[in-house]
Amino acid sequence: MNKKQLAVLLLRILLGLTMALHGLQKVLGIAGTVTFFDSLGLPAFLPYFVATIELVGGIFMMIGLLVPLVSLGFVAVLVGAILTLKIGSNFVGGYELELLLIIMSVSVALLHTKTKRLFFKPNV
Repeated sequence: MNKKQLAVLLLRILLGLTMALHGLQKVLGIAGTVTFFDSLGLPAFLPYFVATIELVGGIFMMIGLLVPLVSLGFVAVLVGAILTLKIGSNFVGGYELELLLIIMSVSVALLHTKTKRLFFKPNV
């Protein structure tokens, strides 16, 4: 395993573990999660959907399964959290964790994508 592979593995494990633990917290307290989402006026299916993306996606991320797709799910959940809960907060103590997790998700997805079409190379 070279340095790049090790770095990607560490990013995947930390990102997956973080998201899985957040999902597990939602699943174990699903009644409270449903009540909280309802208090925000969000659709009734959303707490189950978010908890599943976080928990199952976190496990998939740690084992390296469907990484780009899982990353997309993470980004959707995290952007939703920022727009729903954190947008009025300051950066520090507000949405900095979500932004870091978004950057990690995008980075891991790009590093697991085999196409070169995602990268801009200027004609020199």
